Amino acid sequence: MKNSKKYGLDYLREQKGYLLYLLIYVFLLFVWWLCDLPWQPMAYLFLLLTVFASIQLLYGLRGYIRRRELLAMYTRQAAEGVFAAEEEKEGLEGDWYRLVKAWHEEYERQKEQNQEEKEQSGKYYTLWSHQIKTPIAAMNLLLQEEEPDLKSLKQELWKAEQYVDMALQYQRLDRSGRDLVLKEYPLETLIKKAVKNMASVFIYNKTGLQIEAMPENVLTDEKWFLFVLEQVLGNAVKYTAGRENGKIRIYSGRTDKGETVIVEDNGIGIRREDIPRVFEWGYTGYNGRREKRSTGIGLFLCRQVMDMLGQSIEIESEEGKGTRVILGVSRKKFDME
Repeated sequence: MKNSKKYGLDYLREQKGYLLYLLIYVFLLFVWWLCDLPWQPMAYLFLLLTVFASIQLLYGLRGYIRRRELLAMYTRQAAEGVFAAEEEKEGLEGDWYRLVKAWHEEYERQKEQNQEEKEQSGKYYTLWSHQIKTPIAAMNLLLQEEEPDLKSLKQELWKAEQYVDMALQYQRLDRSGRDLVLKEYPLETLIKKAVKNMASVFIYNKTGLQIEAMPENVLTDEKWFLFVLEQVLGNAVKYTAGRENGKIRIYSGRTDKGETVIVEDNGIGIRREDIPRVFEWGYTGYNGRREKRSTGIGLFLCRQVMDMLGQSIEIESEEGKGTRVILGVSRKKFDME
């Protein structure tokens, strides 16, 4: 009742149509006076106009209160995150219904997406906390030796740093691309920078490296592209380590999508049935589980980053013979934009 009274006062304050009736009354009085007409018919006309205006005002007030109550209900539902309105198929109420329904559907979509991301993040950091314990435990054991193996210590430290870097990039990953700083870089310079960051890993694992001529420039984000390169090179070293004449080759190529950079190794390879799923979150594959070297996160992040950069990443492999990771570096998409 209190709200209805308030809505009624608001409605009267918002109404401007009654001014028209006042003007009509003044105009009719003026005409009647000029023509010196009898006042009794004028009184009947005024009464008729007043009744008509009152009916119109009350009818409008009813609709106005209905709309305000409906809006108040939608506002409460918005605050509670629910939607239980009955559809109004016509008029302003119908427009409001469709607006709130669209909002609610988007709200539910976002809520579900946020819940999935929260659950995924929880699983990732649980896995990450277990994985990073391995290099930490290894370093602890090495430090207990009378003469610690510094080379092995550096390798375990590199593994720990890689896990930390992966966690930071996972947290920063923004698929909208707002974190990107796109510039032109000499592609060969970026590759050499990634290799330099991992030089001790190549030396320790006695892995050969061959870098062939590259396209001159690439339009990319240095931080994110280096992250992908180092992840791919790290995988290549892990699955080539211990194999006789282990070697990694980096060279350029071209597909129907444009220029590419290919990182090829002669490691243990990937089973054919595992290849379609290697970019899935948490998927390690048979060889990754057997060797106990895979987290199932690295390639997932690489795919997300390359999508954010507007580029492609593909894998070709044969078990026992090696793997080729093909990274798109085409400028075609950006040139079109």
